[in-house]
Amino acid sequence: MKKCLVLDLDNTLWGGVIGEDGKDGIALSLTPPGNSFMAFQQAILDHYDRGVILAINSRNNENDVWDVIRNHPNQILKEKHFAAYRINWNDKAENIKELAKELNIGLDSMVFLDDDPTNRAMVRALVPEVEVPELPVDPKEYTQFLNSLPYFESLVITDEDKMRGNLYVTERLRKEEEKQYESKEDFLKSLDLSLFIFKDDNSCIPRLSQLTGKTNQFNTLKQPLSEDEISEYIKNENHHVYHARLQDKFGDYGIILFALVEKEELVWHIKSLLMSCRVFGKDVEEAFFATIVKQAKDMGVNLITIAQEETEKNLPAREFIKKHFTDGKYEIDNCKESPAWVKINI
Repeated sequence: MKKCLVLDLDNTLWGGVIGEDGKDGIALSLTPPGNSFMAFQQAILDHYDRGVILAINSRNNENDVWDVIRNHPNQILKEKHFAAYRINWNDKAENIKELAKELNIGLDSMVFLDDDPTNRAMVRALVPEVEVPELPVDPKEYTQFLNSLPYFESLVITDEDKMRGNLYVTERLRKEEEKQYESKEDFLKSLDLSLFIFKDDNSCIPRLSQLTGKTNQFNTLKQPLSEDEISEYIKNENHHVYHARLQDKFGDYGIILFALVEKEELVWHIKSLLMSCRVFGKDVEEAFFATIVKQAKDMGVNLITIAQEETEKNLPAREFIKKHFTDGKYEIDNCKESPAWVKINI
Protein backbone atom coordinates (compact mmCIF):
# COMPACT_ATOMS: atom_id res chain seq x y z
CA MET A 1 0.00 0.00 0.00
CA LYS A 2 1.09 3.59 -0.67
CA LYS A 3 0.97 6.53 1.73
CA CYS A 4 1.56 9.66 -0.30
CA LEU A 5 0.14 11.21 -3.47
CA VAL A 6 2.58 13.67 -5.06
CA LEU A 7 0.84 16.06 -7.42
CA ASP A 8 1.83 18.25 -10.33
CA LEU A 9 -0.32 21.38 -10.71
CA ASP A 10 -0.57 22.86 -14.23
CA ASN A 11 -2.89 20.73 -16.37
CA THR A 12 -3.15 18.29 -13.48
CA LEU A 13 -5.03 20.05 -10.67
CA TRP A 14 -6.28 22.74 -13.01
CA GLY A 15 -6.33 23.31 -16.76
CA GLY A 16 -3.73 25.61 -18.25
CA VAL A 17 -0.43 27.04 -17.06
CA ILE A 18 -0.69 29.47 -14.19
CA GLY A 19 2.42 31.39 -15.22
CA GLU A 20 0.94 32.10 -18.65
CA ASP A 21 -2.83 32.09 -18.10
CA GLY A 22 -2.96 33.70 -14.66
CA LYS A 23 -5.30 32.83 -11.82
CA ASP A 24 -8.38 33.99 -13.71
CA GLY A 25 -7.40 32.25 -16.93
CA ILE A 26 -6.94 28.67 -15.74
CA ALA A 27 -9.68 26.05 -16.27
CA LEU A 28 -11.26 25.44 -12.87
CA SER A 29 -15.01 25.91 -12.97
CA LEU A 30 -18.42 24.27 -12.79
CA THR A 31 -18.59 24.07 -16.59
CA PRO A 32 -16.34 22.21 -19.07
CA PRO A 33 -13.43 21.90 -19.20
CA GLY A 34 -12.86 23.22 -15.67
CA ASN A 35 -15.42 20.91 -14.08
CA SER A 36 -13.20 17.88 -14.81
CA PHE A 37 -10.41 19.40 -12.71
CA MET A 38 -12.81 20.28 -9.88
CA ALA A 39 -14.07 16.68 -9.86
CA PHE A 40 -10.49 15.44 -9.81
CA GLN A 41 -9.61 17.68 -6.87
CA GLN A 42 -12.65 16.42 -4.98
CA ALA A 43 -11.55 12.82 -5.57
CA ILE A 44 -8.10 13.71 -4.25
CA LEU A 45 -9.71 15.31 -1.19
CA ASP A 46 -11.66 12.09 -0.61
CA HIS A 47 -8.34 10.23 -0.56
CA TYR A 48 -6.96 12.79 1.90
CA ASP A 49 -9.97 12.21 4.16
CA ARG A 50 -9.12 8.49 4.16
CA GLY A 51 -5.55 9.22 5.27
CA VAL A 52 -3.54 9.69 2.07
CA ILE A 53 -0.75 12.27 2.44
CA LEU A 54 -0.76 14.98 -0.24
CA ALA A 55 2.34 16.77 -1.55
CA ILE A 56 3.05 19.19 -4.39
CA ASN A 57 5.84 18.84 -6.95
CA SER A 58 5.51 21.67 -9.48
CA ARG A 59 7.74 23.71 -11.78
CA ASN A 60 6.26 27.12 -11.08
CA ASN A 61 6.59 30.45 -9.34
CA GLU A 62 5.59 29.82 -5.73
CA ASN A 63 3.67 33.07 -5.28
CA ASP A 64 1.50 32.33 -8.33
CA VAL A 65 0.66 28.88 -6.99
CA TRP A 66 -0.34 30.04 -3.52
CA ASP A 67 -2.48 32.77 -5.04
CA VAL A 68 -4.55 30.10 -6.80
CA ILE A 69 -4.65 27.69 -3.86
CA ARG A 70 -5.61 30.38 -1.35
CA ASN A 71 -7.81 32.64 -3.43
CA HIS A 72 -9.36 30.93 -6.46
CA PRO A 73 -13.11 30.50 -5.72
CA ASN A 74 -13.26 27.00 -7.20
CA GLN A 75 -10.03 25.64 -5.72
CA ILE A 76 -11.01 22.65 -3.55
CA LEU A 77 -7.60 21.59 -2.25
CA LYS A 78 -6.27 24.21 0.15
CA GLU A 79 -2.89 24.86 1.72
CA LYS A 80 -3.90 22.98 4.87
CA HIS A 81 -4.30 19.76 2.86
CA PHE A 82 -0.67 19.60 1.69
CA ALA A 83 1.88 18.10 4.05
CA ALA A 84 4.88 19.24 1.99
CA TYR A 85 5.65 20.96 -1.27
CA ARG A 86 8.37 21.70 -3.77
CA ILE A 87 7.37 24.60 -6.01
CA ASN A 88 10.47 25.59 -7.94
CA TRP A 89 12.30 25.07 -11.22
CA ASN A 90 14.38 22.14 -10.04
CA ASP A 91 14.53 18.56 -11.24
CA LYS A 92 11.27 16.83 -10.30
CA ALA A 93 13.06 13.60 -9.42
CA GLU A 94 15.27 15.43 -6.91
CA ASN A 95 12.21 17.22 -5.56
CA ILE A 96 10.55 13.87 -4.86
CA LYS A 97 13.62 12.63 -3.00
CA GLU A 98 13.55 15.76 -0.86
CA LEU A 99 9.82 15.35 -0.19
CA ALA A 100 10.32 11.76 0.96
CA LYS A 101 13.10 12.86 3.31
CA GLU A 102 11.03 15.73 4.71
CA LEU A 103 8.01 13.50 5.31
CA ASN A 104 10.18 10.68 6.64
CA ILE A 105 8.58 8.09 4.38
CA GLY A 106 10.07 5.70 1.86
CA LEU A 107 10.16 6.51 -1.82
CA ASP A 108 8.27 3.26 -2.35
CA SER A 109 5.37 4.80 -0.39
CA MET A 110 4.81 7.51 -3.01
CA VAL A 111 2.66 7.82 -6.13
CA PHE A 112 3.43 10.67 -8.56
CA LEU A 113 0.75 12.12 -10.86
CA ASP A 114 1.84 14.47 -13.67
CA ASP A 115 0.24 15.22 -17.02
CA ASP A 116 3.65 15.60 -18.72
CA PRO A 117 4.98 12.28 -20.11
CA THR A 118 8.54 13.64 -20.05
CA ASN A 119 8.36 14.30 -16.31
CA ARG A 120 6.84 10.88 -15.73
CA ALA A 121 9.60 9.18 -17.69
CA MET A 122 12.30 11.10 -15.84
CA VAL A 123 10.94 10.19 -12.42
CA ARG A 124 10.57 6.54 -13.42
CA ALA A 125 14.18 6.47 -14.60
CA LEU A 126 15.78 8.38 -11.72
CA VAL A 127 13.54 7.31 -8.82
CA PRO A 128 12.29 3.85 -9.79
CA GLU A 129 10.93 3.19 -6.28
CA VAL A 130 8.17 5.76 -6.88
CA GLU A 131 5.01 4.57 -8.61
CA VAL A 132 4.28 6.75 -11.67
CA PRO A 133 0.99 5.81 -13.36
CA GLU A 134 0.12 6.91 -16.89
CA LEU A 135 -2.30 9.77 -16.29
CA PRO A 136 -4.90 9.83 -19.07
CA VAL A 137 -4.62 12.48 -21.79
CA ASP A 138 -8.22 13.58 -21.32
CA PRO A 139 -8.87 15.34 -17.95
CA LYS A 140 -12.43 14.02 -18.02
CA GLU A 141 -10.93 10.62 -17.23
CA TYR A 142 -8.76 11.80 -14.30
CA THR A 143 -11.28 11.11 -11.52
CA GLN A 144 -12.19 7.60 -12.63
CA PHE A 145 -8.51 6.86 -13.21
CA LEU A 146 -7.54 7.94 -9.68
CA ASN A 147 -10.33 5.95 -8.10
CA SER A 148 -9.28 2.85 -10.04
CA LEU A 149 -5.69 2.88 -8.76
CA PRO A 150 -5.00 -0.05 -6.40
CA TYR A 151 -2.40 1.72 -4.25
CA PHE A 152 -4.64 3.22 -1.57
CA GLU A 153 -7.16 0.48 -0.89
CA SER A 154 -7.49 -0.70 2.71
CA LEU A 155 -9.70 -3.37 4.23
CA VAL A 156 -9.68 -1.53 7.57
CA ILE A 157 -9.53 2.26 7.93
CA THR A 158 -8.58 3.28 11.46
CA ASP A 159 -8.90 6.68 13.09
CA GLU A 160 -5.17 7.13 12.57
CA ASP A 161 -5.60 6.50 8.84
CA LYS A 162 -8.19 9.25 8.63
CA MET A 163 -5.90 11.59 10.60
CA ARG A 164 -2.76 10.92 8.59
CA GLY A 165 -3.03 13.74 6.08
CA ASN A 166 -3.65 16.29 8.81
CA LEU A 167 -0.88 14.79 10.96
CA TYR A 168 1.70 15.54 8.31
CA VAL A 169 0.38 19.06 7.84
CA THR A 170 0.67 19.80 11.57
CA GLU A 171 4.18 18.33 11.49
CA ARG A 172 5.08 21.07 9.04
CA LEU A 173 3.88 23.61 11.63
CA ARG A 174 6.05 21.98 14.28
CA LYS A 175 9.13 22.20 12.08
CA GLU A 176 8.49 25.88 11.47
CA GLU A 177 8.20 26.53 15.20
CA GLU A 178 11.35 24.51 15.94
CA LYS A 179 13.36 27.13 14.05
CA GLN A 180 12.57 29.59 16.84
CA TYR A 181 14.45 27.55 19.47
CA GLU A 182 18.19 27.28 19.97
CA SER A 183 18.07 23.82 21.57
CA LYS A 184 16.07 20.71 20.75
CA GLU A 185 15.19 20.24 24.42
CA ASP A 186 13.65 23.72 24.68
CA PHE A 187 11.59 23.02 21.58
CA LEU A 188 10.38 19.67 22.91
CA LYS A 189 9.40 21.28 26.21
CA SER A 190 7.39 23.88 24.30
CA LEU A 191 5.29 21.19 22.60
CA ASP A 192 3.50 20.13 25.81
CA LEU A 193 3.82 16.46 24.94
CA SER A 194 1.31 14.19 26.69
CA LEU A 195 1.68 10.42 26.41
CA PHE A 196 -1.39 8.36 27.32
CA ILE A 197 -0.42 4.77 28.15
CA PHE A 198 -2.91 1.89 28.24
CA LYS A 199 -2.50 -1.72 29.37
CA ASP A 200 -4.66 -4.64 28.21
CA ASP A 201 -7.17 -2.26 26.66
CA ASN A 202 -9.19 -3.67 23.74
CA SER A 203 -10.66 -0.40 22.46
CA CYS A 204 -8.34 -0.03 19.46
CA ILE A 205 -7.29 -3.52 18.43
CA PRO A 206 -7.58 -2.80 14.66
CA ARG A 207 -5.01 0.00 14.97
CA LEU A 208 -2.66 -2.18 17.05
CA SER A 209 -2.85 -4.93 14.46
CA GLN A 210 -2.15 -2.37 11.76
CA LEU A 211 0.91 -1.09 13.63
CA THR A 212 2.41 -4.57 13.89
CA GLY A 213 2.01 -5.05 10.15
CA LYS A 214 3.16 -1.65 8.89
CA THR A 215 5.90 -0.49 11.27
CA ASN A 216 9.43 -1.15 10.03
CA GLN A 217 11.98 1.35 11.34
CA PHE A 218 11.34 1.23 15.07
CA ASN A 219 10.28 -2.39 15.38
CA THR A 220 12.39 -4.76 17.46
CA LEU A 221 10.89 -7.90 15.95
CA LYS A 222 8.66 -7.69 12.88
CA GLN A 223 5.80 -10.08 13.57
CA PRO A 224 2.44 -8.93 12.22
CA LEU A 225 -0.36 -9.83 14.61
CA SER A 226 -4.00 -10.26 13.66
CA GLU A 227 -6.79 -8.62 15.62
CA ASP A 228 -7.76 -12.02 17.04
CA GLU A 229 -4.20 -12.71 18.17
CA ILE A 230 -3.93 -9.37 19.97
CA SER A 231 -7.33 -9.93 21.58
CA GLU A 232 -6.17 -13.30 22.89
CA TYR A 233 -2.97 -11.80 24.33
CA ILE A 234 -5.04 -9.16 26.14
CA LYS A 235 -7.17 -11.89 27.72
CA ASN A 236 -4.14 -14.05 28.61
CA GLU A 237 -3.05 -13.56 32.23
CA ASN A 238 0.55 -14.38 31.30
CA HIS A 239 0.83 -11.40 28.96
CA HIS A 240 0.40 -7.64 28.95
CA VAL A 241 -0.40 -5.62 25.85
CA TYR A 242 0.66 -1.99 26.14
CA HIS A 243 -0.13 0.84 23.77
CA ALA A 244 0.10 4.62 23.86
CA ARG A 245 -1.21 7.67 22.05
CA LEU A 246 0.54 11.03 21.92
CA GLN A 247 -0.80 14.58 21.91
CA ASP A 248 0.83 17.99 21.87
CA LYS A 249 -0.29 21.59 21.51
CA PHE A 250 -0.66 21.16 17.74
CA GLY A 251 -2.91 18.13 17.91
CA ASP A 252 -3.25 14.37 18.28
CA TYR A 253 -0.73 11.93 16.79
CA GLY A 254 -3.04 8.98 17.47
CA ILE A 255 -1.86 5.58 18.71
CA ILE A 256 1.86 5.35 18.02
CA LEU A 257 3.39 2.82 20.46
CA PHE A 258 2.85 -0.89 21.09
CA ALA A 259 4.49 -3.51 23.28
CA LEU A 260 3.72 -7.17 23.89
CA VAL A 261 5.10 -8.50 27.19
CA GLU A 262 5.23 -12.10 28.39
CA LYS A 263 5.30 -12.32 32.19
CA GLU A 264 7.17 -14.63 34.52
CA GLU A 265 7.52 -14.16 38.25
CA LEU A 266 10.91 -12.42 38.18
CA VAL A 267 11.39 -11.81 34.47
CA TRP A 268 9.37 -9.98 31.83
CA HIS A 269 10.03 -10.74 28.16
CA ILE A 270 9.30 -8.00 25.64
CA LYS A 271 8.23 -10.00 22.60
CA SER A 272 7.47 -6.92 20.51
CA LEU A 273 8.22 -3.21 20.88
CA LEU A 274 7.43 -0.78 18.10
CA MET A 275 6.74 2.88 17.45
CA SER A 276 5.38 4.83 14.51
CA CYS A 277 7.99 6.85 12.61
CA ARG A 278 5.74 9.92 12.82
CA VAL A 279 7.01 10.62 16.38
CA PHE A 280 10.74 10.07 15.90
CA GLY A 281 12.99 12.48 17.76
CA LYS A 282 10.69 13.24 20.68
CA ASP A 283 11.94 10.51 23.07
CA VAL A 284 8.43 9.22 23.73
CA GLU A 285 9.77 5.67 23.36
CA GLU A 286 11.94 6.39 26.41
CA ALA A 287 8.89 7.45 28.42
CA PHE A 288 6.94 4.39 27.25
CA PHE A 289 9.77 2.01 28.17
CA ALA A 290 10.27 3.75 31.53
CA THR A 291 6.62 3.11 32.36
CA ILE A 292 6.92 -0.59 31.54
CA VAL A 293 10.08 -0.83 33.65
CA LYS A 294 8.38 0.84 36.63
CA GLN A 295 5.38 -1.46 36.45
CA ALA A 296 7.65 -4.49 36.19
CA LYS A 297 9.67 -3.34 39.22
CA ASP A 298 6.47 -2.77 41.20
CA MET A 299 5.56 -6.41 40.48
CA GLY A 300 8.90 -7.64 41.87
CA VAL A 301 10.51 -8.21 38.48
CA ASN A 302 14.29 -7.76 38.36
CA LEU A 303 15.06 -8.53 34.71
CA ILE A 304 13.56 -7.60 31.34
CA THR A 305 14.58 -9.34 28.13
CA ILE A 306 13.75 -8.28 24.60
CA ALA A 307 13.29 -10.24 21.40
CA GLN A 308 15.06 -8.72 18.42
CA GLU A 309 15.81 -9.33 14.79
CA GLU A 310 17.98 -7.27 12.47
CA THR A 311 16.35 -6.10 9.26
CA GLU A 312 17.38 -3.65 6.55
CA LYS A 313 15.04 -0.98 7.94
CA ASN A 314 14.99 -1.32 11.74
CA LEU A 315 18.22 0.47 12.67
CA PRO A 316 16.39 2.90 15.06
CA ALA A 317 15.02 -0.06 17.03
CA ARG A 318 18.41 -1.75 17.16
CA GLU A 319 20.02 1.46 18.42
CA PHE A 320 17.42 1.68 21.18
CA ILE A 321 18.15 -1.91 22.24
CA LYS A 322 21.91 -1.27 22.17
CA LYS A 323 21.41 1.78 24.41
CA HIS A 324 19.39 0.00 27.10
CA PHE A 325 20.06 -3.74 26.86
CA THR A 326 23.17 -5.88 27.27
CA ASP A 327 22.93 -9.15 25.35
CA GLY A 328 19.19 -8.59 25.17
CA LYS A 329 18.82 -8.10 28.95
CA TYR A 330 17.87 -5.08 31.05
CA GLU A 331 18.66 -5.32 34.77
CA ILE A 332 16.11 -3.52 36.93
CA ASP A 333 17.78 -1.85 39.88
CA ASN A 334 16.51 1.71 39.82
CA CYS A 335 13.48 2.84 37.86
CA LYS A 336 14.43 4.38 34.55
CA GLU A 337 13.80 8.13 34.35
CA SER A 338 11.32 9.41 31.81
CA PRO A 339 12.23 12.50 29.72
CA ALA A 340 11.19 15.65 31.56
CA TRP A 341 9.31 17.06 28.53
CA VAL A 342 6.93 14.07 28.23
CA LYS A 343 3.95 14.09 30.57
CA ILE A 344 2.83 10.52 31.24
CA ASN A 345 -0.84 9.70 31.76
CA ILE A 346 -1.76 6.17 32.83
